[in-house]
Amino acid sequence: MAARNNPDLLSALAASESSRALYLKSFNGILPQVSLSNSYTDSKSAGLGESKSWIAEGNASLDLIDFGQWASIQSASAGQRLGQANYRVAAANALLNLYKAFVSLLYAQDSITVNTVIRDTWKQNSQMVNLRYQSGRESKGNNMNTEAQALQANVALDQSSRDVRVAQQGLGQAMGKDRFETLIVTGTWSASAVPMPRPDFEALLANEPQIQAQQATVEQAQAQLNIAHSSLLPTLSLNYSKGTTGTTEFPQSPFWSFTGTVNYPLFGGGLTSTYYASQAAERALEKAQQEMRSIRNQTRSALESAWSSFAQAQDQVRVQRAFLQAAKQRQDESDVRYQSGLMTFDEWILVVQDYVNFQQSFLRAQQNLILAEAQWRFATGDQLGS
Repeated sequence: MAARNNPDLLSALAASESSRALYLKSFNGILPQVSLSNSYTDSKSAGLGESKSWIAEGNASLDLIDFGQWASIQSASAGQRLGQANYRVAAANALLNLYKAFVSLLYAQDSITVNTVIRDTWKQNSQMVNLRYQSGRESKGNNMNTEAQALQANVALDQSSRDVRVAQQGLGQAMGKDRFETLIVTGTWSASAVPMPRPDFEALLANEPQIQAQQATVEQAQAQLNIAHSSLLPTLSLNYSKGTTGTTEFPQSPFWSFTGTVNYPLFGGGLTSTYYASQAAERALEKAQQEMRSIRNQTRSALESAWSSFAQAQDQVRVQRAFLQAAKQRQDESDVRYQSGLMTFDEWILVVQDYVNFQQSFLRAQQNLILAEAQWRFATGDQLGS
């Protein structure tokens, strides 16, 4: 659905198709040019009197050698590759945004479940402490503390419901929906395995859309340099005309002409025009090449960071699961000990708070794992639909 409706992706697709059309159009510069004309002339001069003539003519011309036209085709070809690469960049961004939006909604939905459990836990604890307070076995401050914890849990549950609507809007935007829709997602918190051993990041760089786009930019800059140099090179063109002329609207006297022209623009744009145009194009090419180096270095660092974060997120899920299981066991044991008078309120409340915190931490760890996978896929150049 995102591939069909996402406006950023559709915009990049239209730009890619436009650059392809411009590339195909550029070939017209080296193809034969044909024109037909029918003209009428009425003139008068001293001694010759008035003269009227009609000319019907067909003209065909061809540039056999024109380095500027070939360089323009080269530039248009690079522009086409740039448009295609920019579309791949947009598709990679669309996939990343879709990942984030989907995970945000799944997290918001599961937060309602987790916060409901937390709310029920604090509600039950508050009732238990209140009974102890009523019987004189617990202080008023501790009773107020558990009531405040229960209130906070209720507020967090209400916020979770609002977060769901925000996440629904985000997912709808990533899918290209123009109006809000109530969306429900289903899924499990599972991710693909982290590539092991450490991947060869240099081999992955060739498939990076950002690098492909910059490579096309370098090729465009090279083409502009060739265009600047072409003004120093001669051109060869052929022209053939055939027609009829006469004093009537349908002239009967035939004529034809054939012309071959070699042109060398010695100082066509001025004494220093070519020199400075070449200097500007060379500096633009150097700029594009240095930007290519920068993008390669940034992408290599992004790959290293994304792979490390992915592995760490996968490890953290296991760690947080172990902590949650331990916290659950400790909470069950501390409830018994607290009710039996073998544990103080201050000790018991810390155990309960740990259990609550680890429920939330485990859910965040699961979310972080999927987001880390999304960032890894983005770093390796994966695109929507791949």
